[in-house]
Amino acid sequence: MTPQEKNFIAYWTEKRKKWSWKKHTYQTFMTVVLPLSLLIDLVNYFIIGDTQYSFFTFAHFFTFLLNLIILSVIIILGSGFVNWNYNEGKYWNILRKNSNKLQ
Repeated sequence: MTPQEKNFIAYWTEKRKKWSWKKHTYQTFMTVVLPLSLLIDLVNYFIIGDTQYSFFTFAHFFTFLLNLIILSVIIILGSGFVNWNYNEGKYWNILRKNSNKLQ
């Protein structure tokens, strides 16, 4: 087993015990989803010139909230499942490869 694989095994062994959807949801929402939603809304209003709404109306606000909710569900669940499955697959492949070498 290479040192890089040993480091990954040690990292993921601890990380998988402490994995929390609550923490993942909060971090992903604050660092990805909220800035992305705001960026999309501001680009749509200022650069593209979507003048369907004045800058603040409740219809515009509810459209923003709908986009925020949809992006939240897609990005948070998608990134969580991809991250977990990728690291679990890598973890078990390294362990399987190592156990086959020992036999």
